[in-house]
Amino acid sequence: MLAFVDHKVLLKGEAYENHGSNFFKTDTQLFSPTYETWAAPFKQMVCDQSITGATRFTGVSINDGNTVGIGTSGVSFFQHHQGQIFFDDTTNVTTSHTVSGNYSVKDFNTYLTSEAEEELLFNTKFELRPKINQTVTGLSPETQTYPAIFLKDNGGRNDPFAFGGLDLTNVTVRAIVLADSAFRLDAVCSIMRDLCYSTVPLLDPADLPYNSLGGCTGEYNYTGLMATKSDTNFFIDEVFVSKRIENSSEYKKINKSVYSALVDFEISDVRTPRT
Repeated sequence: MLAFVDHKVLLKGEAYENHGSNFFKTDTQLFSPTYETWAAPFKQMVCDQSITGATRFTGVSINDGNTVGIGTSGVSFFQHHQGQIFFDDTTNVTTSHTVSGNYSVKDFNTYLTSEAEEELLFNTKFELRPKINQTVTGLSPETQTYPAIFLKDNGGRNDPFAFGGLDLTNVTVRAIVLADSAFRLDAVCSIMRDLCYSTVPLLDPADLPYNSLGGCTGEYNYTGLMATKSDTNFFIDEVFVSKRIENSSEYKKINKSVYSALVDFEISDVRTPRT
């Protein structure tokens, strides 16, 4: 569902901006001391090749030289959702080097969450993607930027469907939408509302070109993946869009520059869970 919503918002809304920037060395060693982490001042990057017009990040330029591709010359991999690249420690890239690259930044970041709506709406501080002159640095992996869409599993049930052990599994997926303008909020909610009656391919972890660290190790084309999964789909039965959180007594605690809405997807699939 995360991959589906992300793809549709990018495709139907052309919800990205082509951009170029320097990358900045961070002190954070996320996974191993053998990696040097460099971060862009934005997250998340567009990784989906099926989004025509978006600049796909393929490598970096060091000291304005030739572009060094991912997986070559010590550039081990990159994390598009964190806006980070990882050099192995044999590369000897230091802060005296200028590391830059071109990429597309999503207008709406997409996240999975298990947090309560109240926590996201009222108690969590989000950073707006920089749009004014300021001292530019790389974003830390802990920084969550908005506009953003947070998807969470809100539970479900199994109903008898047919003899032989067939059940209809119904699940509610909630999207908590945080936008920086009323226009963008209405636009993205309209795109998601129109996803009603869509079929969504079920993806296996092996279908995605990411390693255990979340780094992209190959090419990702969501449209191509959909074509190979035509026989394994679930169905979006209903979509509800609500802005009634504005009537909540807690609404005054929300940053007034954040426009928010809740979108509930009712999804279903016929399964044989007891075989």
